[in-house]
Amino acid sequence: LTFLPLCSVDAPSNVLVVGGGDGGIVRELLKDSRVERITLVDIDEEVLKTSKEFIKSMGDSLEDGKVNILICDASVYVQSCSETFDVIIIDLVDDGEEGESPMNFDIFGKEFYGKLRELIKDGGVLAQQTYSPYSNDKLLAAEVELFRCAADQLCYGFVPVPSFPNGNIGILFGRVVKDGETTGTQLRTPSYVITADRAKEMNLRCYYDEFHESCCTLPLAFRDWFYNL
Repeated sequence: LTFLPLCSVDAPSNVLVVGGGDGGIVRELLKDSRVERITLVDIDEEVLKTSKEFIKSMGDSLEDGKVNILICDASVYVQSCSETFDVIIIDLVDDGEEGESPMNFDIFGKEFYGKLRELIKDGGVLAQQTYSPYSNDKLLAAEVELFRCAADQLCYGFVPVPSFPNGNIGILFGRVVKDGETTGTQLRTPSYVITADRAKEMNLRCYYDEFHESCCTLPLAFRDWFYNL
């Protein structure tokens, strides 16, 4: 969820994280020296406190000087925010009932995504965790519809996570194009290359350039379905 969008931008110096109070996304962002400032917006301060106390491998990252933490409702924050970002990552809790979306479409609806578009710089990237098509294609289609309110070039990545249903999660990410055609590459290919050797130096356990392309190489039937939504 971190490096697919990060490596789709040449200079992701300013990043907004919506949710992610456990610090996991922030920890990974800090591994990339191109990231200079991180704003994390989470509504539940207890999540941050718990992570700092019990999951220090992630929680400690929240104390870094590059990180600005705001405890508030993200749907309210984006309405008043005047700052712009190179990358926005949505990391919300999967708390939906079976057959329902964990995303509250009344709160995080078209207006929310439309405002996110205003906060992303031209050529910037928005990313969020989403469904596997093998778990709920209808809800995935609904989230793609919302996502299009913010982003233009869309891409889907399969990321293996053995503890998750179906053994993987989906990453939905897209580039915002505000002024004609973007100069960035297609999202299936990273515009910023991290080789396997460089990934080891950065203490990355999963991501490197070939992994990026592999994640975004979709099964044929799903590829045709997704890109025709």
